[in-house]
Amino acid sequence: MSIWDLPPFPAHLESPPDDDLRDLVRIPSVPALAERSVLVTGATGFIGSRLTHTLGALGVRPALFVLDYERQNFPFGSRLYHGNLADLYDCLRIVGRVNPEIIFHLAAQPLVDTALDSVVDTMESNVRGAYNLLEACRSAGKRLKAIVWVSTDKVYGSQVGALKENAPLLGCDHPYDASKLCGDLLAQTYARAFGLPIVIIRSGNIYGEGDLHWDRLVPGTIRSALHGQPPLIRSNGRLKRDYIHVSDIVRAYLLALDGMLSGKLQPGSAVNFGATRSHTVLDVVDTILAALNRPDLRPLVQNQARSEIPEQHLDFELARELLGWTPSVSLDSGIRRSIGWYRQYLHGEPNGLMKEPA
Repeated sequence: MSIWDLPPFPAHLESPPDDDLRDLVRIPSVPALAERSVLVTGATGFIGSRLTHTLGALGVRPALFVLDYERQNFPFGSRLYHGNLADLYDCLRIVGRVNPEIIFHLAAQPLVDTALDSVVDTMESNVRGAYNLLEACRSAGKRLKAIVWVSTDKVYGSQVGALKENAPLLGCDHPYDASKLCGDLLAQTYARAFGLPIVIIRSGNIYGEGDLHWDRLVPGTIRSALHGQPPLIRSNGRLKRDYIHVSDIVRAYLLALDGMLSGKLQPGSAVNFGATRSHTVLDVVDTILAALNRPDLRPLVQNQARSEIPEQHLDFELARELLGWTPSVSLDSGIRRSIGWYRQYLHGEPNGLMKEPA
């Protein structure tokens, strides 16, 4: 089955809840975004799609740099530009046509296991794509006011304790980690050498409504449980991570943007966005099974994960003090919201189940 045969996103689930929007419009620079030229890369991905629809609900008509459609419906008035970040000409062409004031850069090869099997593709997307976009931004001139550059906690590598932004960047033991570290360092370089107004976002694992990467823990576990099947755990189940609901990370991006526009953040600044406390894989699985009232579905622990960091936790005190950000959605609440979304998404097939893609 191709991706085009899967159920479409329910239209009423694409936009953020009204409560989320009321919080976002209180951010000083957000109401004026509707008057600015905004470019989003990676707009068809899980987080990019949520960001794009949030911007649309706020009255912004963003330009979208997309490699393919991935079945999404885009907000009214959005402009689509097809291109490949690994092609410098595409980057120069699209940035030149959009002439953006604001860029949200989310495009990447986002899967850790895929990076092990497709190293070249991952580096093309996450490294070549990074410096191509930065070169295009350098040519954009003074009109460019802010770039929100999405990195990851993986750039820190394996270190003990709650990591601050000044922790050493040691993420070079895995192709995915190294690719994101290269992009992070390139963003810092272009900010310092050329004055590009870049703020770098480092966060833990993002989950929530709309994630269709079934290999990921939250959507995969929810789907298995809705099928009445025991969830499969690739790791030993003890890996510990920060889990952040997608609505909290979109708010983080907009607060970071405001920080750059207001001068609270200097070009090249990195900001951590984490969870109040981290959770093991089995903690998350147990939370999902409890919310679905399926404690009988004991997970199957395969212990086959490769090159995983045992534990990561980010200190987000800078985000709290400078930007006023703290996570507002608890794991329990976020899981329940996610389950409601997946129930509706999967409802198109008999018994609410979705066929496996071929």
